[in-house]
Amino acid sequence: MDELTKEFIAESQEGLDRMERCLTELEMRPDDTGLLGEIFRAVHTIKGTTGFLGFDRLEKLAHAGEHLLGSLRDGRLGVTSDLISGLLRLMDGLRAILGLIEETGSEGTRAGDEDGELIAELAMLNGQVPAELPEIEAPQIALVETTKLEGAAPVASNSSAPPALQPTVVTEKASADKTLRIDVDVLNRMMNLVGELVLTRNQMLQSGMEAANFPELARRLDSVTADLRETVMQARMQPVGNLFGKFPRMVRDLARTCGREVRVEFSGQETGLDKSLLEAIKDPLTHAVRNAVDHGIESPADRVLAGKSAEGCLRLKAFHQSGSVVIEIEDDGAGIPIERVLQKAIERNLVTAEDAAGMSEREALQLIFLPGFSTAAAVTTVSGRGVGMDVVRANVEKVGGSVEVESRRGVGTTLRLRVPLTLAIVPSLVVKSGGQAFALPQSTLVELVDIPEREFAQVVQRIGSSELYRLRERLLPMVWLDRLLGLEADNPDQSKGHYLAVLEAEGCRYGLVVDDLMSPEEIVVKPLSPVLREIGLFSGATVLGNGTLALILDIGATAARAGVKPIEEEVAEIGAGEAAVQEATGTSFLIFEDRVRERTALPLDAVERIESVPLGQIEYAGGRPLLQYRGELLPLRDEGNVLMEMEAARHAGEETMVTVLICGDASVGGAQRGGMVVRQVLDVSTGTLIDQDEASQGMGMELALVKEKLTQVHREFGVKAKAAWQEVA
Repeated sequence: MDELTKEFIAESQEGLDRMERCLTELEMRPDDTGLLGEIFRAVHTIKGTTGFLGFDRLEKLAHAGEHLLGSLRDGRLGVTSDLISGLLRLMDGLRAILGLIEETGSEGTRAGDEDGELIAELAMLNGQVPAELPEIEAPQIALVETTKLEGAAPVASNSSAPPALQPTVVTEKASADKTLRIDVDVLNRMMNLVGELVLTRNQMLQSGMEAANFPELARRLDSVTADLRETVMQARMQPVGNLFGKFPRMVRDLARTCGREVRVEFSGQETGLDKSLLEAIKDPLTHAVRNAVDHGIESPADRVLAGKSAEGCLRLKAFHQSGSVVIEIEDDGAGIPIERVLQKAIERNLVTAEDAAGMSEREALQLIFLPGFSTAAAVTTVSGRGVGMDVVRANVEKVGGSVEVESRRGVGTTLRLRVPLTLAIVPSLVVKSGGQAFALPQSTLVELVDIPEREFAQVVQRIGSSELYRLRERLLPMVWLDRLLGLEADNPDQSKGHYLAVLEAEGCRYGLVVDDLMSPEEIVVKPLSPVLREIGLFSGATVLGNGTLALILDIGATAARAGVKPIEEEVAEIGAGEAAVQEATGTSFLIFEDRVRERTALPLDAVERIESVPLGQIEYAGGRPLLQYRGELLPLRDEGNVLMEMEAARHAGEETMVTVLICGDASVGGAQRGGMVVRQVLDVSTGTLIDQDEASQGMGMELALVKEKLTQVHREFGVKAKAAWQEVA
């Protein structure tokens, strides 16, 4: 195929995708002239361009559809369910011919003159017989001004793509899976950053490593590389709405087949996800939607008997959470009957009756992901063969994601897919165990705990062969990484204590005991060899900055291998328990030292993370310290003048690492996140506020007794300091 044909196919496929979304919406909003105009333009563009390219079969079918749409647009026809079905079949026919052109370069032929049957059906919907169709008009091609892609291909002037998104990057195969639309501003930024990268490289080569300005050039190289990486990732990001748009048609057809009445609602369509991941979760998400319509939502009669509306609702929601993208498929159906799940699992010999009797509700729900499991009473064209949910979980986990299910009898079911933002680069914490390095994804890392040897016996409890760590009045299962992997302990005497990485994945929270902590790194993920993949504990591998190899630990698989089970707690019980603890013990604080010999504290819920940052990474603008942190520019507060002392220590040749408390949005009164520079973190504990008069409160501090010691509390950090933080930002 020539470039013009490739461009035509790509534009036509996008037009048909828009047409599909608009047709399902038009059935619900038949008076929406905007939707009708969008559908008409999609078919008209295909018809006009086909005559120019010589695709007669495609032109004839598109002409029949355009004639029907013209009658609909002029008000001679009304929107009916049969008319929408006919237009959807027209769209399928056009898409099939485009697929033939893409694969073979020609339109091919269809047995039994199926095109003729479809054209006759469209004519009858228009109140005509096929012989009454007017002659095909001469092709009308309108060209718009070309951009940087000048000379690549003509583009129809009625294309609905915004001007900024008009350029299309087309690879060898011009299909939707191989096509990516990129904003011109993003391309310009990438070009500018590449230019800065080349300039910095040239300066480093000319200066040499011994030059006085080499550290400055290295920091500049690091900054430009980070910006370039973020821009490339941004270019690969596509809105989840591109995937959601395919489901209204599918739900409509499935609902008609299954005798259901279902409407679809979306939220978070603008949520961005890497293009490759978007393609990877397409099939799992499709099967989840099919299951929700066929298994989840009841028939209209059953819904009315249950006191519900006859029409069921299927909600698809996407949002960002902890460095991942979460996609929820929620229905308001009958929910999953736990007793039936257990009965079917026993009948199919997937579990024994003894095991089923001891299962919790959460464990029973996990049985639906076993191969061969199905609760369907009969095999249909939609479901019932026991193939699907196991593939859904396998495909999502293949890209480093996870699947969770929640269900309430009579209320509905929610299937939650959690996938990483990108597969290319992942922020991780590197740890050592048994003399080997392992990477822990930071999205699963809750906090880090240092357990001194002298306190080990007091904070660690043993129940049988299991060890549990008491973390803020809660018991946390402990998993020793070297024991799990059969490695020899790197430091047998353990006199220096233990490091505990608190991890959470798939509802399991546990503490991973490691020998040593290394610096956080943004690692480049590499696929595993088949031998390592069979172990089942690793999701990938990477090469660290020092050149050594590290395996990326699969947090969920590690929990399963160690026998860690999810904590079963109702939301109401959690809220009541936390309120009782708060009332009995006071407020939880993070205690630190910013001025010499002064104990200061922040409410624990105000602190997002504790980071150890090299002093050289802190930059200044207008005399104010700033930190580039995970793609954000964070303003820093340094009330104890720690940075000034650190600068003096660095000139004296001492190691200079700065402790920064990363504080979230809620803690800074709705402003952007910020950081607080401290000398050292002392403890986490509960305390009781001390009543003060107005004069003492005016100092901007409140006082509390924490472990019988007087401690100043930044209580204004979340309320009074909003203006101060916005000024710094």
